[in-house]
Amino acid sequence: MRSKTMMIGPVIVLVLFVSSIAFAGTHLIELNASQSTIEGGYDHKMPVEYGFLTAGIGALYSEDDYKIANAKFTLGDGISSAGLRFNLGFKGVLGNVEEDGREADLMAVGFLFSGSFTIPETIMPLPVDLSLTLTMAPEPLCFVDSDRYMDFRVSFDFRIVKNAAIILGYRHIETRLEQDQENWETEDGTLFIGYQLKF
Repeated sequence: MRSKTMMIGPVIVLVLFVSSIAFAGTHLIELNASQSTIEGGYDHKMPVEYGFLTAGIGALYSEDDYKIANAKFTLGDGISSAGLRFNLGFKGVLGNVEEDGREADLMAVGFLFSGSFTIPETIMPLPVDLSLTLTMAPEPLCFVDSDRYMDFRVSFDFRIVKNAAIILGYRHIETRLEQDQENWETEDGTLFIGYQLKF
């Protein structure tokens, strides 16, 4: 019960922050699905003095394995002449993990790196971005039952029209948890397909 109460505060702060900047910038909504998981997210990107600030919330659901919500803040540059974009920031995750009859609460704040590369038209006639996201939370930044957290995602984003894209990707999650003085680890990797809308 205490861990669930601790989760409410960061979520409220994020919602208020996103609401306060929601009148400017770019909105991005994404929905992904695989055989066993569903993922949804909302990002808000706005220009600042040194690049772009992105605030986002999301959720990842697997009925038998995990239920994870996340919130992130990143700062990045715009697109370069080479078609590269980079973002650095933080991502908070909270949720519940299950495996082999064991269940534990997850809470962590990880370092977030993301980048994308627009594949040149000479290589790919369709407008396609190659995107990469990595989050790592070492033990000092893990709380409740979690000792370590990492997620990794890579995708091809096919921009079928100006403001929308079809996504084909791979996601991998690893967690190390401690419960009843016993350490156990769980990991999951899956291919997914999704849709992304910007406005």
